[in-house]
Amino acid sequence: MKKLLILLSAAVLTACNPLAKLPGLQENATNAFDNGNYEKAYTLYAEYINLANDNNAILDESILINQAHTCAKLDKIDEAASLYDQLLQDENNIDLLIDYAQMLQDAGREDAELKLWNEQADKIKEAKLQSLKTERLIALNAIQENHNAVIEVFENKGDVSVTKEAHLAYVNALSGIEKEVEAAKACNDLLKTHPNYQDALEWKAKYYYNKAEERYKYEMAKYNKNKNATSYAYLRRDLKKISVHYRIARDTFIKLHEMDPSNRAYMKYLKNVYLRLDQNKEAAQMDKLLK
Repeated sequence: MKKLLILLSAAVLTACNPLAKLPGLQENATNAFDNGNYEKAYTLYAEYINLANDNNAILDESILINQAHTCAKLDKIDEAASLYDQLLQDENNIDLLIDYAQMLQDAGREDAELKLWNEQADKIKEAKLQSLKTERLIALNAIQENHNAVIEVFENKGDVSVTKEAHLAYVNALSGIEKEVEAAKACNDLLKTHPNYQDALEWKAKYYYNKAEERYKYEMAKYNKNKNATSYAYLRRDLKKISVHYRIARDTFIKLHEMDPSNRAYMKYLKNVYLRLDQNKEAAQMDKLLK
């Protein structure tokens, strides 16, 4: 009888005060969350939040944070985003940017992630977040081929260190707006710190090869229009200048070939460079490898 009276009293108390259910809901929801039962956690947290809102109760931020994470786990992206946006109104929650951005990245929502980083940029003070912000802004703008934005972010990064991939994205952005000289300098700077970075070596090798090849074809076309002793002397002089770029391309492609001996593209470039430099024996060796 005593136990029955206690249960009845509890039931009456709960009926009179709906908020009395909150501690139990929170405990059960958190247990489900900690155990990875996100469906159950989502349902209980939603009930908690609705009950608290309906009764004008102050919501514990930890509830909203866990529910945001739960929504992300269950691919309820829009609901999670709404919760993260609400939480980020408090600058003390700025670290939630990491989880929020990762969720958007995993969902392939590039525009939303880019907007998020731009909107929150001024609030970011901690070095780790500044580095992540810079990386993601460069990567996202590079994906969208927004070259000027990539350049702006990289050149205004201050003391923030970036990955070699971000640095190469800057090189490609400069090339994308036809600032080839600046791009080549940036690539050389990158290779000073990452001398064996294959993608950067490939960019450098192709840059100097194309630069030399374009000038070579121009000079040969000019000479063929007016063949005489004087124009031939000028041609030899100009080809000697061009050979400097061919040699840079050759040396870089040799390194790339050593790094990836099965790469046929490197062999083809080397064969052509050797021919331009009158290294016929070496060109023949590349030709054998290509057969």
